[in-house]
Amino acid sequence: MNTANLHGVNLGGWLLLERWMTPSLFAETDANDEYSFMKTKGAKEKLENHRKSFITEADFIWMKASGVNALRIPVGYWILKSDPPFMSACKYLDWAMDMAKKYSLQVIIDLHGLKGSQNGRDHSGKVGKSEWFKRADYRQSTLTMLEQIAQRYKNYDNFWGLQIINEPKFGVFHFKLRQYYRDAYRRLVSTLQPHTHIIFSDAYTPRLLSGVLRHATHRVVMDVHIYHMTTPLSQFFSVRWFMNKTKRRKHFFDRISKTQPIIIGEWSGIMHTKTMQRIPQSEQTELFRQYCSLQIDAYNSTSGWFYWSYKTELPGVWNFRSQVEAGLITI
Repeated sequence: MNTANLHGVNLGGWLLLERWMTPSLFAETDANDEYSFMKTKGAKEKLENHRKSFITEADFIWMKASGVNALRIPVGYWILKSDPPFMSACKYLDWAMDMAKKYSLQVIIDLHGLKGSQNGRDHSGKVGKSEWFKRADYRQSTLTMLEQIAQRYKNYDNFWGLQIINEPKFGVFHFKLRQYYRDAYRRLVSTLQPHTHIIFSDAYTPRLLSGVLRHATHRVVMDVHIYHMTTPLSQFFSVRWFMNKTKRRKHFFDRISKTQPIIIGEWSGIMHTKTMQRIPQSEQTELFRQYCSLQIDAYNSTSGWFYWSYKTELPGVWNFRSQVEAGLITI
């Protein structure tokens, strides 16, 4: 596949839970992440039912028919082997790879949650401290686990990429992160087929980390996440300002891609609540449509993009499928 043609979605909230994406699953619990959810009564049965029903073959049929040609599948470090209370989801990832192959969809397996947590956020599996950077044994176990994923799926011709970390916490110079990237590359390059890319995160600092693997001989891609309007400062800017910024991003992507290709691993049409409050209700729908269209146009200059997320329990801005069906997003 031409690397410029990845138009994808994230299968968020499926094999790694996030409460806000599937609130009914967490109903009658005070759990705020998968770790605490798995300690609640009946969690194993609930999780098994969720994994069976949240994503089915019908979803793959819809994605194919709607112009989606790639998936980014977030997983936790426990995906292949349970680490109580976390429960393995290996059979579901196997199934997803088979379904994606059946419907000619490229796949990125995204290591979204690392042992000890790389950022202390709910989407790493456990809210709280970020121990991954402090523990060399955790980093080594992560490398071993990545090798196991690579070995298991290396013969799938639709295995487009293996992402070695998602949204690690900020650092000044990222010394440990840079070393981890180099170690992961060395461990994976001998196992992965040439068509499978090794993907590293920009940690929200693309200028700092671009080119960290510049001497790689295997295919390497940097993952950039774009959430324009979720920072506290974003409330003070207009939607038009962000639209103009989106247009200018094409030039930035062109510059940063000279070192290595990039993908937009996550983006959405989310806008800051206070920004939206300043816009008449009658204008919001059209502005959303324009904003998403401009983003897609800009991101098409990269190796590919992936909306967050394919779907959530409720319709809305985070639910790609609902936005496509409403005619608000066109690939």
